[in-house]
Amino acid sequence: MKILIAGSDLNAKLLAQYLKIEDENHDIYVTTEEKSSENFYTCVNIKENDILSICDFVKYNQIEFTIATSLIAIINGIADEFKKEGFPIFAPFSEAARVTYFNSIAKKILYKLKINTPKFGIFDRENMAIDYIRRTKFPIIVENDLTLFSRENYKYDTFQKAKVGIQKIFENDNNKIVIENYINGDDYYLYFITDGYNAIPLISLERKEGNNYTTIIAPSKKISEEIIIKILQRAIYPLLDDITKYADMYVGLIGLKIKIYKDTFYVLEIYNGFQEYDLQVFISLLKENFCKLLFDTANCCLTDNHKSIKITNNYSYSIILNKKEIDRKQEGSILNEDEFIIIEDKDNLIYTANALTINRAKDKLFNFLENNISEEKLRSIIFPQEEKE
Repeated sequence: MKILIAGSDLNAKLLAQYLKIEDENHDIYVTTEEKSSENFYTCVNIKENDILSICDFVKYNQIEFTIATSLIAIINGIADEFKKEGFPIFAPFSEAARVTYFNSIAKKILYKLKINTPKFGIFDRENMAIDYIRRTKFPIIVENDLTLFSRENYKYDTFQKAKVGIQKIFENDNNKIVIENYINGDDYYLYFITDGYNAIPLISLERKEGNNYTTIIAPSKKISEEIIIKILQRAIYPLLDDITKYADMYVGLIGLKIKIYKDTFYVLEIYNGFQEYDLQVFISLLKENFCKLLFDTANCCLTDNHKSIKITNNYSYSIILNKKEIDRKQEGSILNEDEFIIIEDKDNLIYTANALTINRAKDKLFNFLENNISEEKLRSIIFPQEEKE
């Protein structure tokens, strides 16, 4: 199959490599200037917001299927334009995707649908936001509204720190912010695939932030099947139904950042597609033909051919390290479907290992890292307190 991936982010390159490993007969093109080191894909030098040029490329090169990972392409209407031309594409329509790009829209819809979310306020004037926090309880979370380029959210425990944070966000070309109550507990991430009619859970993740590294574990032991079904019925389907009232159906991936407090789940954020680094964890566990899954979803026959998503019985343990912090013995990016996945972006190296238990996956990964990064340097990043002692 001739496949175009509209995107230049890490997810686009990782997806291209994975699809090529799934079927070496795929002819894959990616809209990026960065060449594949192992000929997984062919570069197509078209800007992500140049939708008409992407359409022309698909038409004249007889591309059979397009997958959009680029948020810029989606918000600029790549799915809308492809629908006019009759080209199959895995991507939500631009109006439907707005709920994933604007915090203010997401919060209003969650409130309207009575989907649990922290108490919030939306402000387009700095003085009104500051007046609001004078009367609220701390801690609070302050977020930017348009999340297309970056999601900014900061926790503040005092009025003075929150005031300075609000001023900085408004100074940073933001004309609207969201302030919400802080809820205790760990953050969890759940991903679903939908053709607009039906939705199927993909995976749950938990993420831990360190000073110089981040770890991701999947699936989360703390997210039961009962919780996933509850979120699907009480959050995902109401969201999809509401979107159809003002836009075309949402076709693609939806991610939710949630917290669970006193047996109640709260939706904090809504994502379009996998956040960077989460896709790597998911595909390391996937047993399904990913290309077919995406193609069936794009053609609105998701549950006709897939009752659930097949993943291994393993756990995945992933670590994200800042390249500036490490001296590695091994250069380059590797995609190894049997043992490890290693891939890098401009700033980070991401390592993922799988095993039947979380501890075994972690041990496996750290044994590998010790052979590729000096043990002294690794310990200084992961266990900085040991150095002080």
